[in-house]
Amino acid sequence: MKFSPPAYWLGILMLATTASVLQADDLSSILPEQAEVEELATGFKFTEGPAWHPEGFLLFSDIPNARVIKREGDGKLTDFYTPSGRVNGIMCDQQGNVYCCQMGEGHVLKLNAEGELQGMLVDTFEGKRMNGPNDLAIDEHGGMYFTDPYYGPAQDELPQPMMAVYYITAEGKVSRIIEDRERPNGVTVSPDGKTLYVAEPNHSEVYSYDILGPGKISAGKLIFKGEEQDGSGPDGMVHDQNGNLYCTYNGIVVLNPAGKLIGRIETPQKPSNCTFGGEDSKTLFITARTGLYQVKLKSTGVGLPKTGPKLARQPQTAKKQTALKVMTVADESEKAAEETVDVNAGDLTLHVPRSWDSQPPNNNLRLAQFNVPGKDDDAESAEMVVFPPFGGSVNDNMARWVRQFDTRDLKLEMVSGKSDSGEYYLLDATGTYKKPDGPPFLRKTIDVPDHRMMAVMLNVEGKGNYFLKLVGPKATVEAAADAFRKSFGANPESEKEYKLK
Repeated sequence: MKFSPPAYWLGILMLATTASVLQADDLSSILPEQAEVEELATGFKFTEGPAWHPEGFLLFSDIPNARVIKREGDGKLTDFYTPSGRVNGIMCDQQGNVYCCQMGEGHVLKLNAEGELQGMLVDTFEGKRMNGPNDLAIDEHGGMYFTDPYYGPAQDELPQPMMAVYYITAEGKVSRIIEDRERPNGVTVSPDGKTLYVAEPNHSEVYSYDILGPGKISAGKLIFKGEEQDGSGPDGMVHDQNGNLYCTYNGIVVLNPAGKLIGRIETPQKPSNCTFGGEDSKTLFITARTGLYQVKLKSTGVGLPKTGPKLARQPQTAKKQTALKVMTVADESEKAAEETVDVNAGDLTLHVPRSWDSQPPNNNLRLAQFNVPGKDDDAESAEMVVFPPFGGSVNDNMARWVRQFDTRDLKLEMVSGKSDSGEYYLLDATGTYKKPDGPPFLRKTIDVPDHRMMAVMLNVEGKGNYFLKLVGPKATVEAAADAFRKSFGANPESEKEYKLK
């Protein structure tokens, strides 16, 4: 990661034709003299979702790289949550919980302060996945507003019938509250909790709604439309304590609560979102394309909400593991014992190391998924996923798995064998993995070198072919390979080479 903090002087543009704006809403009351927009970090693909955490660090997303990144006060950057599923908007509460719009998977997630998944606040609405949750705002009641537009290839039909705004109550109940915006994006609640602001980037507009109660709003009112110099937007928005609104167009457009223009702050790259943070909450952090920036202001940001929504229900995988059978597995290499747990995935019972972190499935196509820790403390983790029975011959599935790698550096082994549950076919591939980037229907991937995948087609008599896949950095998968085989009762001694027919 490149760290170079060249400063960019701010260009401040006022509406000279509106004397009242200059007199009553002078940007000098917000922006110090000689203020600079400073580059904090660069080298990303597309940054979004900055959020200040009560423990004193900043979170932001690098969407195409599927990472939520933590920036500490000394500038150190580390991965906070990955793979993120193209997380976009992020917000924290005073308890340290982190709420994320997982655009790629259609979920709204709740994480803890360590970046561990607590569960999904939203996975579907009326039985269908969301289009792509984008931005969120928590109110004083512990509820949350979030937008659900769609950004991706043209589709004949979206999962939801419209791009809309939703509300999650403090208890976790979800309802659709705004249906008449073309593509709602940024969303924020005024400091007094009386007004909801929604961005409509398709028309460069900002709308306000009176909040009549938790999740209850009036009809929308257009309060600002960007000018030609503002370009497309706004994307993300944030308030200061005075109710002024900071909107991301070509730069930061600053509005008063009624939508009157105060002024504009130029940025080195077109911004996507912004938030207040720092020790005194007077630093405006800005995500803009490949960089992260900051500018110190006179204005103070709005404090973090006390708390956000509760999880309405426990994740499905947690329900399946309410009664866990514990047993020990001999670890011959270290002459020690590692506990495993029995996990039910459909009609399949897996014997999984307790150290493998069971997580809620990212989508409805998965029966179970696990985060497999790296061999060492600083090693990257892998993922183990279980899929329900579906069609395709052994050859078809083997060929499908092979296509997930670049053939130029691919090392491949295929075997068949016997397990406690039935016959299995295993593909072991090492090389440059074409890692999924976003929802499956987009079919986007990023090349990740030095990865390994162990994929299994397991025939359970009378139940069909289950599919298991362990994929991640080569060293991590190598360390977990024996445990992966033992998870479905494989007998390595029964294995023999399998050739495509």
